[in-house]
Amino acid sequence: MPTDPYHWVGDNVSCILEQPVYLGHTVNFKTHRQSYKIKKTVDNPKEQWKIFPNTHEPIVDEDTFNRVQELRKNKRRPTRTGKTNMFSGIVRCADCREKMYYCTTNNFEKRQDHFVCSASRTKGKEVCGTHFIRAIILEQGVLHHIQAVMWLVANYEEKFRAALGAMQKSEMKKALSSKKKQVNQIERRIDELDRLFKKVYEDYANEKLSEARYEILSGDYETEQAELRERLETLTAEIEQQEEQAEDIDKFIAKVKKYLEMTELTPVILNDLVKAVYVHKPKKVDGRRVVDIDVSYDFVGILPKSLFEDIKNEPME
Repeated sequence: MPTDPYHWVGDNVSCILEQPVYLGHTVNFKTHRQSYKIKKTVDNPKEQWKIFPNTHEPIVDEDTFNRVQELRKNKRRPTRTGKTNMFSGIVRCADCREKMYYCTTNNFEKRQDHFVCSASRTKGKEVCGTHFIRAIILEQGVLHHIQAVMWLVANYEEKFRAALGAMQKSEMKKALSSKKKQVNQIERRIDELDRLFKKVYEDYANEKLSEARYEILSGDYETEQAELRERLETLTAEIEQQEEQAEDIDKFIAKVKKYLEMTELTPVILNDLVKAVYVHKPKKVDGRRVVDIDVSYDFVGILPKSLFEDIKNEPME
């Protein structure tokens, strides 16, 4: 019997992981032919796909699918030594937001493996100062943070939910106000461009405007309108997403509850709970080198340090 009867290769799996058809959607216009004379098909960019949602029963939920796409953007490639680290692609510089490189050699002991800011390494320290953290310290810090969150969920679930809700409500109010203001401005500008386009056309029809000038102005207006409509669509989606954040808190708590008995951090747990880890510039505290990290969780983002103390110090009802 052949060792690989189905000819599975990495590209097959990658293709499957990226198919929205498994969400229950029908996807058309993924390819085209340049001419009826040429049999070869050419892939269309995803922006040109036509997706018809909910046409059949899904086999994966949307949250899982979206999480997989995020993880695939941060592919973990082995180093020349063949070593990998579960934080590769997840850990980022807190200042420049660039990825941090995983550094190791065959001569390193495990305690010597470390991460360093990619911008500092490739563009120089004048672009971003050196952000450096040993991999074992990073793992211990993230594990401790996750365990602290789990302890809160296990012992103060309702307080944790309420505190997160209050925090997100305050942040969401500011963000929504700004985004809705932008939406109103964009909608007014789109209406204004419609009026301008109509006037330009009337001037052209009445021969008050040359054809060349008409094409320039109408092209500029259409380009600006297209860009504004794209921005409007993005803002509208962000507003809808933020208004659904209460549901996100429940989803996050449900995820945390799956791992309440966790004693060590594994890639599965890390990828399920954490979207990114941000490493700050080192500082000296009482003569010791200290590096602060921020853990950005799936659904809820970065939890402020004050949240933990506020919940524990809040009087029992």
